Amino acid sequence: MARRTTPSARSTASSRGRRPQSPKQTLAQQLGRAIALLLVLGLVLLLNRYCALEPESVGPGAKLVAVDGDSLRASNGDEYRIFGIDAPELHQTCTDPKGKEWDCGVQARTLLRKLLKSGEVSCVEKATDKYGRNVAQCRSAGVPDLGETMVREGFAIDLGRQTGFAYAGAESEARAAGRGIWAGTFQRPGAWRQDHPRTN
Repeated sequence: MARRTTPSARSTASSRGRRPQSPKQTLAQQLGRAIALLLVLGLVLLLNRYCALEPESVGPGAKLVAVDGDSLRASNGDEYRIFGIDAPELHQTCTDPKGKEWDCGVQARTLLRKLLKSGEVSCVEKATDKYGRNVAQCRSAGVPDLGETMVREGFAIDLGRQTGFAYAGAESEARAAGRGIWAGTFQRPGAWRQDHPRTN
């Protein structure tokens, strides 16, 4: 007569036949779970960064300094390119009505620094440029749009089609009034950069 094996007996036999895990196997499993958790957290952070409904903002009261006429640097090292404008490069020179060269790049930075000193600086990020800088629209106390003011004062030009001619009106006004770089002659900043490529 055949012997019947009860479920409990089968379970006991199965558990007796199962080999216990070694410490190495247990550690490997724990490491695998920890890595998977880190990957999930990283994915969540990336989604939160790039899929947010509202753009990131900086300020108000952020500590920003002018690197040149269209670039800012925050106290944490992050760099910001002001949206919609292109200012003379820091070492660029322009020519006044009498044909004399002047440091228009330095003067553009000086004006931007002056605008920042009014305080309560805040920026809204719009994109990232090819150098990894945040492209942002910024304002300060009494200056609703730093980019527009730089163009209107004649120390930056409108970027044109790539930013939808955001400050074309301000540029026309500065040109008609002969302000800043429009008082004489100058090389467009993009052309100047091509003639003086970055070495770093």
